[in-house]
Amino acid sequence: MYRLLALDMDGTLLNRKKMITPEVHQALRHLIREGVNVTIASGRFPASVWLHGQHVGMNGPLVAFNGAAILDANSGELLHGTPIPPEAAHRIALLAADKGVYVHFYGYRTLFVEEINSMNASWPLANVVVDPDKPLTYANYQEQADRILVKPVGSLAAFTNHASEPLYKSTVISDDPVRLSEMYEELQASKQFALTKTGQRRFDINAQGVSKRTALELLCRIHGIQPFEVVAMGDYDNDADMLQWAGLGIAMGNSSDEIKQVAKAVTTSNEENGVAAAIELYFSNITKPNIGRESSC
Repeated sequence: MYRLLALDMDGTLLNRKKMITPEVHQALRHLIREGVNVTIASGRFPASVWLHGQHVGMNGPLVAFNGAAILDANSGELLHGTPIPPEAAHRIALLAADKGVYVHFYGYRTLFVEEINSMNASWPLANVVVDPDKPLTYANYQEQADRILVKPVGSLAAFTNHASEPLYKSTVISDDPVRLSEMYEELQASKQFALTKTGQRRFDINAQGVSKRTALELLCRIHGIQPFEVVAMGDYDNDADMLQWAGLGIAMGNSSDEIKQVAKAVTTSNEENGVAAAIELYFSNITKPNIGRESSC
């Protein structure tokens, strides 16, 4: 009997429009009513994770920042955090400046940027629970969007020397694959960081040892849940270790071949209600045959 379902957000829980479909929402609500613990394990801001958890009715701890933050599902407050050490954050900022790539840093509720631009200004709005009946404008989502601040601080190298709060994650973004690869490889060689690719032109940086898997391991130890009682679902590189660790790691149909190979099963895509399909197939209290499919691995 599986006791915990851990869900990545983008590409898994959410479809291309960044919405939880009615079918997925209904399946998750049913699972929670049946006593299964459902959590989110995402690279997103805690506020975004909390808002989506509230939308579904999750009541157990939630995982944000790729595992660097564990938060209370009811209050949204931090329960456990693993920030990037200040000297390591300073190194990231210096290296990004040297390579000529964009970088920003995440406090618990604040995105720290060198200067506000068209990309980072929209970050709060990109983290809200989207209502299909409301256009994605600040006026329609102000209450949610205001939970995340974007703060320009000038030189990030100077800022990281005296940051007023812990920095849990950093993201590097560049349209130049050579510069992006050079920075990734140099940070990886230092063995100071946990690096996860989250797109073709970006990667995330956390403190060494941070991952969705390590956060879920901590939650399971606290609540007496064994790894074989866990189902984890994801679609991208930062989900790989959690899929390998869980008793049942399920890749989305829209995952890369590499993620499908490390998973124990594959469901339909996030455009085809893959989370709902997996729930129907793998949780005994909601059983419908021939939905989802197992991989050959």
